[in-house]
Amino acid sequence: MRPWVELYRQHQVLRVMNDREAANEVRQVLRKLSEKPYAVLRRDAQARLVEGRVPQSPSVQYTLGRERAGEELELATLPPPLHDAVALRSARLAVLLRFDRRAERLQELNIMLSGQRHDNSPWAVAIHLPHDRQTAERPQGDRDGLGACGHAALHCHVGPTLEVAPKVRVPFPALRPAQIVEWAVSQVVPTAEFEPAPWSGVEAMLRPS
Repeated sequence: MRPWVELYRQHQVLRVMNDREAANEVRQVLRKLSEKPYAVLRRDAQARLVEGRVPQSPSVQYTLGRERAGEELELATLPPPLHDAVALRSARLAVLLRFDRRAERLQELNIMLSGQRHDNSPWAVAIHLPHDRQTAERPQGDRDGLGACGHAALHCHVGPTLEVAPKVRVPFPALRPAQIVEWAVSQVVPTAEFEPAPWSGVEAMLRPS
């Protein structure tokens, strides 16, 4: 049980962050993803991460596009070597980050890529961190499911859709929102151009100084 308790603690520590700093980190990733020659988002995607107030709440949220619609990846315009590595015909990136600004706390995270394979079958990957607020309707807060193993607080769904059984929830490491966006896109475009931590760079950083 101890490793799962420690993972839950890490997820709680992860929540402590300034919303403006976290949003700017995500914008830096979106900017890179919209720059040629390997752009998978429309130009200036960082400007479309919009801030808004949550009605009847002190919370602030950031979404990619208004109404949480997300943004289509421009997979068809990738250069041929990259395009050949993509197993999807279409994909849409959605981002929702909700914060308690005063407490500097990440309340909720939802980053999702959904689309269709070349045979038109559906595919989706989604990383969720549920709202941690404890209410009469949700006294457990972010402790969903049966436990911290089967339903870790920060977890990832992968499947044809999020509703197809078995609903697999993969425990996710305590990464900040920007790194989660990087990871999600790297799964759709699995090429060196979209790998934020290539092994050559990792090996260099691991060498004794």
